[in-house]
Amino acid sequence: MTKSNLFSEHVPRGALGRLILQTHAIQEAVVKSLVGQGHQHMLENTRNLEQALFSPVSRMPDSAPQEKGHRLQAWMHLSRIDSALAAFDQESRRRFASQPDARTSLQTLAQRNEQLATRVEERNTLLERRAAWAAPTSPPSCEVDPIAVPVLLAAPLNNRLTAQELEQAVKHVNALDKETGLLDQHIQKQPQPLSQVEENIFIRQRNAITEYRNAWATGRLKGSSQFKTTMGLIPERKRLEQNLERNAQSAPVELTLHRLERTVESAHRNGLGEKLSPDAINAARDALGNLRDAWHNGSLDGSSVEGMNPMLVLTSPNKRRIKLELAVIENGFVQLNTIPRTEQAGNEQDRQDFKALIHSANNTHVKLAAIGQLKENNKQRSLVAELNTDLRNLYTDLRNDLALHRMTTSHQ
Repeated sequence: MTKSNLFSEHVPRGALGRLILQTHAIQEAVVKSLVGQGHQHMLENTRNLEQALFSPVSRMPDSAPQEKGHRLQAWMHLSRIDSALAAFDQESRRRFASQPDARTSLQTLAQRNEQLATRVEERNTLLERRAAWAAPTSPPSCEVDPIAVPVLLAAPLNNRLTAQELEQAVKHVNALDKETGLLDQHIQKQPQPLSQVEENIFIRQRNAITEYRNAWATGRLKGSSQFKTTMGLIPERKRLEQNLERNAQSAPVELTLHRLERTVESAHRNGLGEKLSPDAINAARDALGNLRDAWHNGSLDGSSVEGMNPMLVLTSPNKRRIKLELAVIENGFVQLNTIPRTEQAGNEQDRQDFKALIHSANNTHVKLAAIGQLKENNKQRSLVAELNTDLRNLYTDLRNDLALHRMTTSHQ
């Protein structure tokens, strides 16, 4: 009797047993269906997030911002944001390259969706700032904005100026607006993307022009229409014009110094550091740094803004400027030690040796190693040539900007 009761407790029998088995089967089917639906829902959610994350970036409208001073600022922001978006999307494609499927666990899907949602939110933030900077006026500052130094905006003309004062102000404002436009064109022709340091140098130079322009537009400066002279000027005008000149003269020197450092870093990063002479690099750094510092601290104030006038070349500021610029001309040219001509690409004997090896009976590994070495050598030669071209252009561009070079070439 006891055994019969025990058996009936664990093994359903008859109609009751069949009912219990059917109930269990239904429950299992329901659970399986719910799990399947949940899994499908998670997969659909994943696809939607991926679609949002990998959607193409829309093209900016052709209409440029109209507010004076905003156009360059917007261009700089948009250029950097577009660069950040490209890097962000590349990283997203790498991070989410593997595609989930029906065999992917719910836990894995949930983790992926959480990561995708975070990336979509970060990308949307960049896209929102991109749209904000494409507007006709500057948006309020935001911590995600990539440009550290704000661009000074142009002030409107003061309508309380007398007719004579207004005439003088308009003359200055028009000339300075033209100078600003030329600088903006020069900035936009620079190799892209601009680094943060380069942007700051250009913006400081531009802001110095705008500050001087606004002083005339608002009536802070009045009187003589004479440009860039320090004879008998009021202190405010002298300060503004000296600031204008210091920034204009130091900007190309600062850019050259920054780009020299960046090119040297690139050489070291690519294993070409041994081809650079440390003494030559240090001499170029010192010469450039000394000229930059002299402009910053005002010791070259008073030297001719259009290049040293040969009639006034013996003034103290011009003497200092000659000495510093001569050091830049003598020490600013830096080059990587080039590969000997017999080792350069295109050497006939090298080509014959390589062709003989490829068609020889040597095993595949030897041939592949030779091909790999040839590719590496060509890559190194190409990189050396590219870096030397960059260094030569840096030196040539700056030398042509120096007053000493212009003065000596114009009197040959």
